Amino acid sequence: MKNEIIIALLGVLGTLGGTVLGWFLNALSQKGKLNIFVTSWKDKFEYNSVGSMVSSSSIEQTKYYEYNVSLDLYNSSGETKIMRDISICFYDKEKELCKTIPKNLATRRTSGAVTFYDELLTVNIPAKAIIHIELLNGFWDSDEKSLDFIWNTNRVVLVYTDENNKKKEVLLNKEEYKNYFQNHMIAN
Repeated sequence: MKNEIIIALLGVLGTLGGTVLGWFLNALSQKGKLNIFVTSWKDKFEYNSVGSMVSSSSIEQTKYYEYNVSLDLYNSSGETKIMRDISICFYDKEKELCKTIPKNLATRRTSGAVTFYDELLTVNIPAKAIIHIELLNGFWDSDEKSLDFIWNTNRVVLVYTDENNKKKEVLLNKEEYKNYFQNHMIAN
């Protein structure tokens, strides 16, 4: 009778030990995070010169601004990671000046002389995988929206919400745009 109780207790302890070990190993395999690597950032300042867009050489000359950014998204965990509510924000030293939803270059469609892109709203990154994405957006200097915000910008940030509903930020570019043309001598 005593041996039967010991065998039963060993069976229960073995089951509990296996359950705890399985839980621990599963939790260990889920460790990891989403790593975002900025592989390139490009600014484009242009104006219309007799029907053709030409690179600007001054703030006053600029009538169009466009950014292009390439990102590598690496998920080092064992679970799918999610990026949603994705935006690119332009900040001065204290506050947000402009917030845009970037366009996904992979969705490019052309109809005649017009090119269309879809907004990047959500990205699912599978476990232990890397995804390369290219984003862009542009602004015209117009009555409704001026380019003044760009000349006051000193940092550009990617903002998104993760799978735990936490807001995350990634620095894309840090530059005093009011000095852009002095720092990037553009030849005509």
